[in-house]
Amino acid sequence: MVYYDIHTHHLPVYPEDVAIVNCLVPALDAGSHPGQVISRLEKADTAGCLCDPASSTGTGLFHSVGIHPWYIYDVEEQLTDLKRQAMLPGVVAIGETGLDKLVEASLECQQEIFKVSAAFAENLGIFLIIHCVKAWDELIALKKELKPRMPWVIHGFRGNAVLARQLIRQGFYLSFGEHFHPEAVHEAWPGYLFAETDDREIDIRTVYRNLSASLNLRLEQFAGQIAENVRDILHLP
Repeated sequence: MVYYDIHTHHLPVYPEDVAIVNCLVPALDAGSHPGQVISRLEKADTAGCLCDPASSTGTGLFHSVGIHPWYIYDVEEQLTDLKRQAMLPGVVAIGETGLDKLVEASLECQQEIFKVSAAFAENLGIFLIIHCVKAWDELIALKKELKPRMPWVIHGFRGNAVLARQLIRQGFYLSFGEHFHPEAVHEAWPGYLFAETDDREIDIRTVYRNLSASLNLRLEQFAGQIAENVRDILHLP
């Protein structure tokens, strides 16, 4: 059985698992923040893999590249770098990008980066990974404005069932990690649900077990549906 980690900041624990490893654009000093990328004090080969989408190892390792709203410092430079990195082999998603009302960067600046990131995803035919904090109305408004063809996946979703239902009605997909509301998982099941580890020190297999238990499903049944969802979003046979 194959396990799929749709969004992570770490290499998979088991080499047979499939993971989409997030890369900041550029990493800059983000390595000092434990919630975003592996510290530069860790093994050089691991840190290099996380920060360089061209250095994938193994058939199950992919990358996403994005400008996180926590780390905006030069919009023009970062967007130029994002465009370059998005073309590298192994990149299957743009993100994480998003809207966060608790950070220093203005919401207008975040929206500008988000729109360009979404356009890159459309042009490349790949999906968008979204970080959203207290900006759900603005995010929904952007989706209505941009009318994307490519899937938009909200990562690390911790909202309740009401918010989950509202987002799914607008065509969003939800990815769940270590912490989640079981009622929201039920709303996303079966076709709008993904699993992830994000920056947590948790195995994707544990996330699978927790999510499948919340749905009262056999692990194999849950994993089969997630595999189908991932194949659809990655255009895999």
